[in-house]
Amino acid sequence: MALSDWFLLAMVCLAGAASPGPSIILLINSVIKDGRKAGVAFGIAHGLGIFVYAALVTSGLIIFLSVAPWFSIALEFAGLIFLLWLSISMIKNSFQKIPIDETDSEHLSAPLFEYVRNGFLIVFLNPKIAAFYLAIFSQFLDAASNLEYKILMVVTATVIDGLWYILLTFVIAVPKFIKFFKLSAKKIEFFLGVVLLLVNFVLGINIAFSVF
Repeated sequence: MALSDWFLLAMVCLAGAASPGPSIILLINSVIKDGRKAGVAFGIAHGLGIFVYAALVTSGLIIFLSVAPWFSIALEFAGLIFLLWLSISMIKNSFQKIPIDETDSEHLSAPLFEYVRNGFLIVFLNPKIAAFYLAIFSQFLDAASNLEYKILMVVTATVIDGLWYILLTFVIAVPKFIKFFKLSAKKIEFFLGVVLLLVNFVLGINIAFSVF
């Protein structure tokens, strides 16, 4: 792959990673609750979710989603249920009178696995991400594309996505920012939960119209 082509691919992948959505909401909430460790875990897992779909696209296995559209629909509905559960949990937690530590304590309020799970599933349960990478990669792939070329594309998409969320983690976790956020942590968690609930509602309507 020519350097200019790789740079163009990287910029498109970055634009996709930086687009606002439920992932940003979950990342912000994760960092506010448990700091950089939670955010980094979320970012790495999010990148692994991208890896799955990018690998399916370059290997041609993504054709399964078009041959078995019910699987894609099932994933989307599972994603809606997952987002609904997360939004309700966030709203519910915002009313709990458990103080969030305002120091840089190493103690985590939730297991690190919880953030890994959220980061991966928010991607995996959204098969439309596969369509996004199919549209991108199709501009760079042809019959002559070798295995190394495909691996480079998958690694580029994975690393850029993961690094983007890790970068956001360190921005959010800047001491001045995180201190401000934690002072209003419960209010912010409630607000983010409501926003996530509204996003889930809009996504549900879109999926219903596409199916019916």
